[in-house]
Amino acid sequence: MTIMFGFWGLVLGSFINAWVWRTHKGLSVAKGRSKCPSCKHPLAWYDLVPVMSYIVLRGKCRYCAGPISIAYPLVEVSTGLLFGLLYWCLVPIGLYGWAQFIILLIASVLLVASFVYDGLYMELPEKYMLPAITLGMLSLGLKALQGGWDSLIPQLAMLAVIVLAYTGLWYFSRGKWLGAGDIRLVAIMGLFLEPKALVVGLFASYILGAVYGLYVLSRSPIKRGVKVPFGPFLIIGFYIGLLYGLALANWYLGYL
Repeated sequence: MTIMFGFWGLVLGSFINAWVWRTHKGLSVAKGRSKCPSCKHPLAWYDLVPVMSYIVLRGKCRYCAGPISIAYPLVEVSTGLLFGLLYWCLVPIGLYGWAQFIILLIASVLLVASFVYDGLYMELPEKYMLPAITLGMLSLGLKALQGGWDSLIPQLAMLAVIVLAYTGLWYFSRGKWLGAGDIRLVAIMGLFLEPKALVVGLFASYILGAVYGLYVLSRSPIKRGVKVPFGPFLIIGFYIGLLYGLALANWYLGYL
């Protein structure tokens, strides 16, 4: 099953590549055939096989020999590994477990697309964020059906605090410290993650973001005004919190 979900992740990674490009160009992902970004030649199905087409074509378009970005196979492989890891770590059981898992996988497609889009264009599109928020609310509703709304009070309280805090940072910095998309992304994290896991995920995202920021400064110390998208680090932090957050939090509290 892990391999099967990894395979579907590869396929969806190819879809994400096309979706991100078409979103940036203002095109519908549901209409028209895929084309080479360089020569605009329509691509055949054998040009779109995840990873394999890139290897066979040696990173060049079959029709114009223009370069194909290494980002395409990287997104495909990363999505495949993510889907396989999610199944390996979470192992859904029963109708409720599978429902939650499917919601998470659909949300993951949106989050990976957001990761790529923010990394390339410094923006978290609403067309990715708003459906992911809806899925988070649906996931929260399923939790309430299982354990009652009273069991969700700590998570809802943490969600409110984090969203208000980030909204305050956005307002007082006039959008210089973070963007509105980051607030939506934090809301998504709070909808899916329990309080301890959310804290771990946010902490991890800041550590990773700081390390990357120092790396950028070390390479370009003069360009101190260079902006770094924070969305990708929040998304990585989300999965760290989702898969390992409770274990890390309990280990740390036990250590104290």
